[in-house]
Amino acid sequence: MWRKAGVGVLAALLGVGGFGCSPKGDDELPPIARTYANPIALEDEWGEYGLGDPFIFKYNGYYYLYVSTRDTDEGIKVWRSPDLAKWTYEGLCAEEPLTKGAYAPEVRYWNGKFYLYTSPAGQGHYVLVADKPTGPFKAATDNFGRTIDGSTFVDDDGSWYFYYAGPSGIQAAPMEDPLTVAPEELPTGAYMGGWTEGPTVFKRNGKYFMTYTGNHVFSAGYRVDAAVGDSPLQGFRGFANNPVLLRTEGPTVGLGHNSLVRGPDLDTDYMIYHNLEGPGVVGPLRHMNMDRIVWNGDRFYVAGPTAGPQPAPELPDFEDRFERSDLGSDWQKKGAGEWEASPEEGLIARAKGSGELSMLLAKPKTEEDYTAEFHVRIGALAEAEAAAGAVFSYEDDDNYGVVLLDPGAGRVTAEVRRDGRAEESAEAALPANVDLSRLHELRVEKQGRSLRFYVDGMNALRLELRSDLGAGRVGYAARNAEAGFGYAAFSGHVGGSGARTAYAPVPGAWQAVHSEDGGAVGGEGTGGDAANGYYAAGLKKGDSLSYRVNVESDGEYSLRFRVRPGPEGAKFRLVAGKTAFTPDIEVKPDPAGEPGEWLAAGMDEVKLKAGPQRWKLEIVSGTMDFISADAAKYAPVTAAKEEFEDRSSSGWTRYEGVWTIKEGQLRASSVQPAKILWGDYGWTDYEFEADLTVPDEGGRTGVLVRATNPANGMDQGQNRTDFVQGYYVYADAAGLHLAKLNYGTVPLADADYSLPKAGDMLRLKIRAIGDRITVFAGGADTPVIDFADRGDAPFLRGKVGFQAADTAARFDHASVAPVS
Repeated sequence: MWRKAGVGVLAALLGVGGFGCSPKGDDELPPIARTYANPIALEDEWGEYGLGDPFIFKYNGYYYLYVSTRDTDEGIKVWRSPDLAKWTYEGLCAEEPLTKGAYAPEVRYWNGKFYLYTSPAGQGHYVLVADKPTGPFKAATDNFGRTIDGSTFVDDDGSWYFYYAGPSGIQAAPMEDPLTVAPEELPTGAYMGGWTEGPTVFKRNGKYFMTYTGNHVFSAGYRVDAAVGDSPLQGFRGFANNPVLLRTEGPTVGLGHNSLVRGPDLDTDYMIYHNLEGPGVVGPLRHMNMDRIVWNGDRFYVAGPTAGPQPAPELPDFEDRFERSDLGSDWQKKGAGEWEASPEEGLIARAKGSGELSMLLAKPKTEEDYTAEFHVRIGALAEAEAAAGAVFSYEDDDNYGVVLLDPGAGRVTAEVRRDGRAEESAEAALPANVDLSRLHELRVEKQGRSLRFYVDGMNALRLELRSDLGAGRVGYAARNAEAGFGYAAFSGHVGGSGARTAYAPVPGAWQAVHSEDGGAVGGEGTGGDAANGYYAAGLKKGDSLSYRVNVESDGEYSLRFRVRPGPEGAKFRLVAGKTAFTPDIEVKPDPAGEPGEWLAAGMDEVKLKAGPQRWKLEIVSGTMDFISADAAKYAPVTAAKEEFEDRSSSGWTRYEGVWTIKEGQLRASSVQPAKILWGDYGWTDYEFEADLTVPDEGGRTGVLVRATNPANGMDQGQNRTDFVQGYYVYADAAGLHLAKLNYGTVPLADADYSLPKAGDMLRLKIRAIGDRITVFAGGADTPVIDFADRGDAPFLRGKVGFQAADTAARFDHASVAPVS
């Protein structure tokens, strides 16, 4: 299967639209007018300290960025942006002495106030309060402890929670109000096997998600993990594909301490994080990075890390901030009441006394499925039936939907009118601690016949329609009240569907369900489930899937696809325009495997040009399911030997331990664990052979294959031997073993093999082809381990190397050779 090329509801769970028609139009892609590139530097950042622990949140149509303060300085800096791309420095938002070395400041808006949580020099926490996101923030609490990196989350019922770094992972506590953390200290279950910090919690489709980081900010192996749970306090379970963000060598390393924010298209989530550039004058020098998140069911993936030019976050189809003295030409009044705009107050409606609904409608129309965002506050009331909110899917005066906030009843109500009659409606109580006289974000998501309504990010209401509303206009509405309104926008993306027209970065990975326009021609549509991810099911001859990709640079790449072939197998290929740029890739069921297993199929030496492209995956014959693919830089394996006779280890890179060459052997001291690598990260299939000594009692010695993202696990007191991604074949007192190292250790297989005595040499040969790792010992031709990694993320590329722990070790006669 390995080739070389010379030349609706389900949609809501997927986070994409369902499978349907093929992409419209020809293969010409729209030009990319706006780009950005990581790492991001800004004017007026802290000198020789940069933009560490970046936190971004959105308020009334603008994004605000806060970063950690240099240890020698007081004050917290803030920048503002309309689109996550253009940033303006707004000065110091806080200047009190307690902000000296203010680490990881985070801001949350609630009922007209802005609450800033920070940990000065990592010594407990304070809360500061302001009337504007740019401050001035003033201290509102004493130091209430809880270590470092405090973060808040507000649940759908208005309950608050506080998260922070603990000795055994992220800890949580309920909050009595925005200023008061309850005394409980509960372990969340989110832990990285070492110091764990930088939590961020959010909710999606009824589940709680957390991202967190560790282990040491000065480590190249600083990284981001993710977890999911059914409670905001405890029981978080780490993602199977952790780490979700990691790079230890290349243009950016030491990636971590992230926040998450929804992009200007109202739909796409972005991970904001920093990279390590080395020691600054005071502390680490870091800069901000941003990469898109894509969802597949209850799992998300970071489309990164990226370093080359990327499309800037997509803008909404329509937006207005009302920063002017007139209503503007894009709006139309309906019904009684007066409407006016001002740069100071935004949009104001005076609709008191008539009892009628007064509306201001945007003239542009939405698509049939969309997300719309509004901002509402209700001032002076005329009578008990006062309300204000938003209009959606407006077709005419008799056919539209409206969602209203009712301050008298403390409720949110939604109603759909057809032919002048209220046919469908729903209502729900708002949390008692919501003050509707203050500005609140009101969000409408329409996806088929499903309507979801959010107030300040809280999932307040859902309405299932008997029949679809279709496209229409959106706007504001008020009844019997003087109401204020802010930023309004809508986008044709909803539920994560923006991933379909986004450009997947190459190198990088993409999910099958993120094809353009839902993109399967024929086939059975989607299979799978939310927990394990959805996939394109039942693809057959003539079917195709189309994807947008952005290739970072010219060069040769290896492409890999996770597919499940039908009984007779399948053939597929990649096409750009009308030309296939890969040969037919054939995949057949593994006769030694389990029925229905996912297999890795692909090709090497694929020549790609830099820039945005559209690729089509076409089924040539047979049937198959397809779930994901990835691309990486390719390097051919050239047969090579290393006898260590010249006292040089040129070409080998040490990450841990004390290594020497003596008497024609590479030696690792028993002083500390040792790891060393050889080769190229672009190597795919090969055989690696070497002699190594059987370890002493309590120790282990072995070889690494498919090794990537190595870091020094002993650095900064981390004391870890698993800081690498790859397969480890090792000997210990119990015999021979195969494990998967991924900043953690997962045992895969054990061999029934009698080792020589400690100190004697053992010959090992490891053959890595596709997702199969085969181990031969003692020069025998029969394998002692034959393991196919059919999990979600087999390692398919990487270097070779040696690793030892708790024993002195000697290595000799190393060789690598290509296989096919």
